[in-house]
Amino acid sequence: MPHIASSSLSVVSKNYDCGSEPTWLTLDHTKSILYCLNEGWGGKASITSYKTSADGTLATLDVLPVLKSPVASTLFGPNDSGLAVAYYDTSTFSTFSVSDAKDLALAQNETYTLTAPGAVPERQDVPHLHDAVLDPTGKFILVPDLGADLIRVYKIESGKIAVAAVASVKAVAGSGPRHGAFAVLGEKTFFYTVNELSNSITGYSVFYKADSAPEFSRLFDFSTHGPGGSVPAGTKSAEIVVSPDQKFVILSSRGENLLNIPNFDAANPKPLPSDPLISFSINEGTGALTLIQTAPAGGRNPRGFSLNKAGTLVASALQDDNRVVIIERDVKTGLLGKIVAYATVGVGENNGPNYAVFNE
Repeated sequence: MPHIASSSLSVVSKNYDCGSEPTWLTLDHTKSILYCLNEGWGGKASITSYKTSADGTLATLDVLPVLKSPVASTLFGPNDSGLAVAYYDTSTFSTFSVSDAKDLALAQNETYTLTAPGAVPERQDVPHLHDAVLDPTGKFILVPDLGADLIRVYKIESGKIAVAAVASVKAVAGSGPRHGAFAVLGEKTFFYTVNELSNSITGYSVFYKADSAPEFSRLFDFSTHGPGGSVPAGTKSAEIVVSPDQKFVILSSRGENLLNIPNFDAANPKPLPSDPLISFSINEGTGALTLIQTAPAGGRNPRGFSLNKAGTLVASALQDDNRVVIIERDVKTGLLGKIVAYATVGVGENNGPNYAVFNE
């Protein structure tokens, strides 16, 4: 089991303006602006903009009501003046003007339907858009659609925050693509999705021709635990991140609870259950992935996690354990080590954090 250090995270401020179910954070570090999405299952969904500060406090700038269930967002466009948002329950992709963080404004909505349920009818009765990923050229946005087994692709109109849909990429039937991440190695570009319904990871080669929409060639599709791997019933894969050096892929898996960590209460010898963070190395020539480690995420339900700029630390948000942990990481090997700090976040059962991001 990984050693847990005696360090801790200190709460320097709290802000409740993001609403009842905050789920995703997008940081514009250059402008010191943070955007928080509120799914709004227990109230009204919204996007909240904050001014960040060196001491960690947040000053609310604007709260904009939106459609229910925004789950992910990314900045795009000239000077990052646009915010693209994917909605799970309302089957919608939206763009917003954020050129003035004190006056957020809807730019466009694209709402989708299905002519028939997908391969997993109970989860694929309607489109469920679940991520918004800016491609490395800054010209396209990719949106994994868990309900439609598609990766929707949008071209950003030059000099504007408007986008136009181009040809979608078909995912493996019944896979339910949830989140995606790019890796650029030399002149080669790869795209990876973590798929919630099949608990798998899919890899693609990406080819660009002038200003045309990128072309995707599927390389592989295998278990989140590597080729031939398996997961317990009820498992739901969650987040996927490519390391800053573009050499590793890390993903999180929820509902496994097969790993253990030492108790955070030093007086209690009983170990605690943990879901995993799973690391793969990327073959820079082919984009193939090799499993290198299955490590504890620091607790249960690691819905969202992130790396610092150096790639030496992982911030993991544990929704079911009301906990955030910081895990050390070896940049050369890609291996995760001990938990170096932690904090309790949230009050009430299964009311913990969904996402954690570094502000450096």
